Amino acid sequence: MRFELGSNIEHILVLGAGASVDYGLPIWKDLNILIKKKIQEDKDDLYEHKKEMLAWIEKIDDKKKYITLDECLKEESAALEYHSNGHQIENQIFSVIKDIFNDLYKDHENGWIRILNEKILDNKSAGLENKIAFINYNYDTVLDKNLLNFTYLPQKHQLFNFRNRLSELSEEVIDVLFPHGNLFSNKELESTSHVSRHIDTMKSGVGKYVDVVSCYESRRHSVKKYNRTPTRLYFLGLGGGLQINLGNIDFLISIDEIHVTIKDSSIKDATVSFLSEKYGIPATEIRIYDTCDELVRKCFNN
Repeated sequence: MRFELGSNIEHILVLGAGASVDYGLPIWKDLNILIKKKIQEDKDDLYEHKKEMLAWIEKIDDKKKYITLDECLKEESAALEYHSNGHQIENQIFSVIKDIFNDLYKDHENGWIRILNEKILDNKSAGLENKIAFINYNYDTVLDKNLLNFTYLPQKHQLFNFRNRLSELSEEVIDVLFPHGNLFSNKELESTSHVSRHIDTMKSGVGKYVDVVSCYESRRHSVKKYNRTPTRLYFLGLGGGLQINLGNIDFLISIDEIHVTIKDSSIKDATVSFLSEKYGIPATEIRIYDTCDELVRKCFNN
């Protein structure tokens, strides 16, 4: 599946679960615990297949059958025991995840998206909003809820200082590729102002499109542009899942810079080595940041 960017795109931000931590949402390692708790606390039988879901979650641990939720979903949903309803159990797990995200989401006055918004707002001549594309490897709506959202500005400032600028920004559309599905319904997608392009991923063996699939089941994607002008890649909050997520996507474009957040120092060398080999950028030239905030502050100064 090919995703083609406009020739004006200079910055591609690839987002993982860690990019949403500041907005109250968990990384995948913590999500397993929250899923289990949510199912166990369901006294009103909101979820079907509770027994099966708990059985799957119990198999996820560094020392158990599966290391990640995605890996578990890929294998268990197609296991012999679940040939008839594996896809239903999988979709039910993502229904639980959606409820968890809705419960935990919180506004963040100083999150990295707010910082990026400010840089867009304060640099009209740069036209930054027209030069950015996102690839979202996360399952939540943080990007949509916060990008190009300036309602936090005082009404007086909106009216007297930024009226024209805010009007322009409210009409901007940011391309977002969800390489392995999302938690939107089709109706929600149609009404989402910042999402102009959504690509569903077909779960192999089901024969129809489903709302979400694990990244292990994602079809391969490629990203290209109309021209070969250099592009900068930014990896925010991908953590230990970086190699898995990027394994299914190819950038058929000229890449001149790579910036990445690495919070866990134990994976730093392996991550840099992987990125260097995959994208042909010397390891010494790959820029590393502790947080998403730091990356956005330092990379978008112009």
